[in-house]
Amino acid sequence: MYTVRYKSHHDASSALKKRYTADTAPEPYVAETLNQPAKSRRVIYLHVPFCNKICSFCPFHRPDELRRREYHGYLIDEIHRISDYPYMQAPVDAVNFGGGTPTALTPEQMDAVLAELHRCFSIAPGAEISVESSATELTLEMLEVLKRGGVNRLSIGVQTFDDEGRRLLGRRGSGEHAASRVRQALDFGIVNTSIDLIYHYPGETMETLERDLAIIRSLGIAGLSFYSLILHEKTPLFQRFSKEERSAFVDLGAEYEMFTVILRTLGASGFVPLELTKLVRNSIDRYDYVKIRHGGGSCIAIGHGAGGNIENYLYHNSAAIPLLSEAAPVSRAGRVVRPVYRLLDRLIFELQKGSADLSLWSERLRRDLLKEWEPSLERMQREGLLTLEKGRLSLTESGLFWGNNMIDEWMRLL
Repeated sequence: MYTVRYKSHHDASSALKKRYTADTAPEPYVAETLNQPAKSRRVIYLHVPFCNKICSFCPFHRPDELRRREYHGYLIDEIHRISDYPYMQAPVDAVNFGGGTPTALTPEQMDAVLAELHRCFSIAPGAEISVESSATELTLEMLEVLKRGGVNRLSIGVQTFDDEGRRLLGRRGSGEHAASRVRQALDFGIVNTSIDLIYHYPGETMETLERDLAIIRSLGIAGLSFYSLILHEKTPLFQRFSKEERSAFVDLGAEYEMFTVILRTLGASGFVPLELTKLVRNSIDRYDYVKIRHGGGSCIAIGHGAGGNIENYLYHNSAAIPLLSEAAPVSRAGRVVRPVYRLLDRLIFELQKGSADLSLWSERLRRDLLKEWEPSLERMQREGLLTLEKGRLSLTESGLFWGNNMIDEWMRLL
């Protein structure tokens, strides 16, 4: 069994990108791709790298070179720069605003960006248009702008409803205020409203977690993403504790116990796992943006800090990094990957959902995964992490907890 729990699959993905980088010059590839119809389904990701309040646990960079009150113009300029190419003409199936906190923009700024998105792109009827927000910024005025702009999915960064926990994590407002904003969004008609929950933070007890879960069950939300706290260096929360206190905090037994309580308590109210760290209720949350992006689709990245892919060109935007060229006005910070990388990205996503037909994936990848992974799979079966029947792998409850470790191990065998 593992002694350190991985809380994301990004290390494995980064290694795969390097391994499957193609011997293809990015500029002519992107220029040619932009001037042809899209070959895959497409989503748009817009990144807003600002927050009105920095959480004590957050390690993310906020740019000094960009002014927040002018940032909507920066996004609109990027939309204009890219939207006229033939590649951009097919309908867009999902849009996601992430950050940062996208609603750190004013309602007027958000209104302008949403209007320009609809004017410059063909957004498919019924497309999922999602916005991440804190509870504090989700005012009635902002909700009216979002609803008018076609937003039909919200992800609210609550983290905890416990007042003491909220102060520790640097969240603004009380837990009751946060709950009232979630209810307000639901009452406003955005039924696909989910929250983020952080568990296993310093000082949290099982009773505290159970109170959070009771509130979640009462709200009628579509789902939640739940994360065990990561103490990142150079954050205020990390620096608040001594080395000894941080060491004592690493208690995998307590973390696993809280994980299983979340699964079982919310499972009794109809929440089922959609991903290793995501539960949904009544299939309200289609999760289209992630399903399409990591299901073989392309992601048009807009904004400083946004990452995406135009077919096999994976790239990351930055105001400080130049574009490839006038003919390929996309960030130079990128690489062309071989097609097999995108197949493996789809496999990782399927494994993160807790089940995959390894016989089918062996055919797609033209390699025998059951044979190549046999020692690993047999060990994991003995440890109670998975079941394997007729080539289909399914993670157990314990497997969901250790899922990122398992995926990382398998990807390193390829």
